[in-house]
Amino acid sequence: MLRVTKKYKNSLHSKLIRHLREWHRKSGIFAALVLIFLAISGIALNHTESFKLGHIAITNQWLLQHYGIKDPSSANYFHNKQFSVTDGYIFKGDILLQDDSEDVIAIGRYLDFYLVLTQSKLSLYDEIGELVDQVTLTDGLPMGIIAMAIDVNANNSTIVLSTQHGYYQSGQHLLDWQKVEFIAEPSWIVANRITDTDINAANIRYKSQFLSLERVMLDAHSGRIFGDYMVLFMDIIAIAIIILSLSGLYIWLRYARAKR
Repeated sequence: MLRVTKKYKNSLHSKLIRHLREWHRKSGIFAALVLIFLAISGIALNHTESFKLGHIAITNQWLLQHYGIKDPSSANYFHNKQFSVTDGYIFKGDILLQDDSEDVIAIGRYLDFYLVLTQSKLSLYDEIGELVDQVTLTDGLPMGIIAMAIDVNANNSTIVLSTQHGYYQSGQHLLDWQKVEFIAEPSWIVANRITDTDINAANIRYKSQFLSLERVMLDAHSGRIFGDYMVLFMDIIAIAIIILSLSGLYIWLRYARAKR
């Protein structure tokens, strides 16, 4: 009777070890993939400044929609579509020039600079999109601006502003503005005609400013990228890894004892 019981226990224990090894192997492969991802994302997040993760904008439509980032209320292009304007966000290509709550009236080329005009300021940018100077209302910029034209001739280039109080022409260094009269109105700068493709591109460019790779990696690392269910899933993975570690230690101890 004792021998039968001992054999039964040994057989039961052998089956347990066999099934445990099989479960350990299959679960270990999945857990290893999760651990590799956590390790890689963890290293990247530890060096977020070096990798500039916070400066890499996400343009994937699915991710932007998943985070609830909505399209801007309007999208316009200026200067042969080199500049796009969406809810105060002004881009030269994919470079963000400024974020302003004011509507953009006009954007045009002036000498070696690009001019961006709003109700309260005239900003000058260089070829690479760096801000060079700004002229504001306190600097003498006329109030109540409606439109802008850039008059280019053989001698020089001047800026003409249409305001609620008449026309003004720029003086030297754009700090002096002289009221003028015109027999025929200048050719005012207007937004370019755009297609649905242009609007979609502008919308993605705008929305990408609100989501960086650093934010996505942080949420993916913690599991919060898919909400509370993903956090719970990551907790289950953590518990499974603990069980894997304990089961692996148990199998190793049994194997070591059997070799003695």
